[in-house]
Amino acid sequence: MPFILDMKTVFVLLALGHLFTVLLITAYRYRQAKDTAVNTFYVSKWFQSATWGILAIPGLAFQMAFLSLANSIFLCGVALETMALLKVTGGYGGRSRRYYYLLMLLSIGAYNLVVLFHNAEVLRISIVSLSIAAFLFPPVLRMTGSKERSTLSMLVGYMYFIVAVALLVRTGMSWFSTGVVTMFEPNLYRNLSFLCLYLIMTLGNTGFVLLSKERADTELLKLASYDDLTGALNRRTFILEAKRNLAIYEKKQMPVSFILLDLDEFKTINDTYGHDIGDEVLRDFSDKMRGQLKEGDLFGRYGGDEFAILLPGADELKSDEAAESLKLSVEQAPCGGRLFEYSISVGVITVVPGPEVPLERLYQSSDKALYLAKQAGRNRVARTRLEEHEKGTDEWTSQ
Repeated sequence: MPFILDMKTVFVLLALGHLFTVLLITAYRYRQAKDTAVNTFYVSKWFQSATWGILAIPGLAFQMAFLSLANSIFLCGVALETMALLKVTGGYGGRSRRYYYLLMLLSIGAYNLVVLFHNAEVLRISIVSLSIAAFLFPPVLRMTGSKERSTLSMLVGYMYFIVAVALLVRTGMSWFSTGVVTMFEPNLYRNLSFLCLYLIMTLGNTGFVLLSKERADTELLKLASYDDLTGALNRRTFILEAKRNLAIYEKKQMPVSFILLDLDEFKTINDTYGHDIGDEVLRDFSDKMRGQLKEGDLFGRYGGDEFAILLPGADELKSDEAAESLKLSVEQAPCGGRLFEYSISVGVITVVPGPEVPLERLYQSSDKALYLAKQAGRNRVARTRLEEHEKGTDEWTSQ
């Protein structure tokens, strides 16, 4: 007995599937902060639910005016859904907005022109399939090719890529298949098309929800780990990451350098120019520090105008060069284009990590070196060394 899917039943199920998604998002959005990605996805589900609702009404699916309306709404819905995917993955901007608006107008216009002047189903199928594939292209590229991509986004991206390829195959079948290629007569093509529609709906709903959850988790982790003002790691996170690095480099028996920095006369800057300018100086300083660091280096704010840097694998020579470069990057560049300049003092220590050299001792020792730099006139680098043969004593040199 052949397996035949009833067209009306399929349209009703698709309409209900999208409608249930709308209801769930409505409940989620109640008393929640507005999110443009969620709002765009929400509207797209309304459009797609309306599409299948129209086609499920007996007799309307065979009337060209309603078929044209349903497919126009459907193309809008798919465009909005793929825009939402791009938004939730952080790739939506001015160029992509123009791309989607133009493509939406072109696809809807082309479909309706075909209906009016050359109403061939093969052309209608081709326009809808190629348009959806074009809508999918930006989020697929973003999810699979971005440097910030996650395992989840890559998986969803490749699944959408398969959908896009299937749509291109569908277009080819409509042109070159020797059998009947239509959505209105029972055949293998229609069954496969309906199954693909279910898969696309499931992938779209589940993928968007999971990507939204991943984005929310990432934002929460960022809020918990980074200082709001400067973007540096907060003290708790810096200490945790620094201790983890010390444990790794203890096993490797490789050096690690700890640098403590603070801004010279920062209180005077606040008193003279105001706290808003003081905040601007801190942001400017943090940007300059990050610009000098390599991948794997840690940069954190200990509090106020005191910051710390951990350079895993850096010996004394490399850390001296790094510290001097950090000092010069501030010394030679005015703050945010303003006329006034500021300077920093730096304390450095380099050790091969071990049980007798906890992070707290590195901080205390570099703090003493920082004090020497201040005493010597500020705007300079001072180094401290832990002498292994004299436990508990430190030796400092200033530069």
